[in-house]
Amino acid sequence: MQLQNDKLGIDVVLHELKQRHIEAFAVAIKAAFELPLAKYRGEVVRAAVTCGWIKSPEMKVNDVGEMKAGAVRWLSEKLASVYTEAMELDPKD
Repeated sequence: MQLQNDKLGIDVVLHELKQRHIEAFAVAIKAAFELPLAKYRGEVVRAAVTCGWIKSPEMKVNDVGEMKAGAVRWLSEKLASVYTEAMELDPKD
């Protein structure tokens, strides 16, 4: 899956998410729910990096702090949507 926003300069390709990715992400963001929103958004992106969601470009946890705030917001919202979609059941099943 590709997450792209030319205006913000984001072009991220995600791995196909497996249960291990979802579990690790859920654990990584658990404590972040009590943080201020700006910090929470950064933690969502950091969790995706740490948990192996991002295939390309190569990102490190420290890279998130150097991103523009708008880019972090956009990417965190997209990653949260990907998480939600991964947890949904196909109504045909």
